[in-house]
Amino acid sequence: MLPVSELTLTDIKRSKVPLVAISRPERRVVIGRNDRRRIDCDLIFSGLLKRCLRAAHAPSPLCETPEMRAATTGLLALSATFAGCAALGPAPISPTPSILVDLDPASVDRTVIVESITADRNGLLYLPDRVSGNILRIDPKSPKPVVVARIEPRQVNGQTVAANGGSLAFNAQGDLLIAASAFNEVVSVRAADLDPAKPGVASTFATGTQGANGLAIDRSGTVYVSGGANGTVYRVPAAGGAAQPAAQIERFTRTLPDGRTQQAIVANGLAFDASGALLVADTARGALWKVALGADGTGAKPVLVAQNALLEGADGLAVDRRGDVWVAVNELNAIVKVTPAGQVQQVARNDVAGPLEFPSGLVFVGDAAYVSNFDTPRRHNLDAGANTARGGIGASVARIGR
Repeated sequence: MLPVSELTLTDIKRSKVPLVAISRPERRVVIGRNDRRRIDCDLIFSGLLKRCLRAAHAPSPLCETPEMRAATTGLLALSATFAGCAALGPAPISPTPSILVDLDPASVDRTVIVESITADRNGLLYLPDRVSGNILRIDPKSPKPVVVARIEPRQVNGQTVAANGGSLAFNAQGDLLIAASAFNEVVSVRAADLDPAKPGVASTFATGTQGANGLAIDRSGTVYVSGGANGTVYRVPAAGGAAQPAAQIERFTRTLPDGRTQQAIVANGLAFDASGALLVADTARGALWKVALGADGTGAKPVLVAQNALLEGADGLAVDRRGDVWVAVNELNAIVKVTPAGQVQQVARNDVAGPLEFPSGLVFVGDAAYVSNFDTPRRHNLDAGANTARGGIGASVARIGR
């Protein structure tokens, strides 16, 4: 990565050429722009200056002012050095989502319901279907869902209850752990039992996780589970067992714009940042919290990272290679990212037609983000004048990437 000198920046500013953006302190420069691949640069020049750069060997009167000539000459040298910006490092992910796979092509109704998504070390995707109890595996290169395991329903208070599989993650042994809110547990499937030829059956891994929703595993193998509306974040030893409270998000309820729907989930998606601190999505407040963890796994008082209307409906979290926290914002049919400095930036957003349809979970595989579409009929994911969400394709996985 080559920095732009202070002298060059001064020259550019004096040339009075309008700039689209200077967003970061590294002072990197882009010569041109490609709509299909967003170059990893922070200085994007106006169309006029780009035209002058292209016309450097066939001068145009438009480019012959002393200021433009000086800026063009200096930037041509940078252009040659950067070889068209190809050496400026990895490009950010394209913000345009598309559907990777429709999980029920025969219907737009909620015959399949997936809230979360994760990936194994080979880049294969996994999602729990709340309707069937099946754990689905998808190869992004050949995206056809296959059943590799199942969470059996149970008798709870005399009734047959489905697990309501939520967030899921792999531990170091390759076992798959799934939050089961209806059981107030975390269940697991051994690595060897994730088998399409003979799908395994999940068994209890942890108890005492009231409202189990989000799930994340730290470097030591300790499992953290969010409790939804109760605001508790639980911790579970790497070997499983009884959960203990680790942190608490204060309760809060927000009334949605329809004036009727109440949102009270304050501890939802979980993820870890590069420092090992636990990040917690607060759906009700439209906020992101950070919890520093002690050596014993207990958390300090949560610190607010960001609160913004763009985060109303914050659900699943994932952290990219730059340290930005990507948030699936279900109510707004949006993906939003929060920078380490707490800046909130919308990545993608659409109406009920999709391809984001109440996005609830996301995971990175290389440079691509994969999003689970929960397709709950609420707020921006509503058909016009109705209480349904049939405008899109329903339960699906969306992809955001180059």
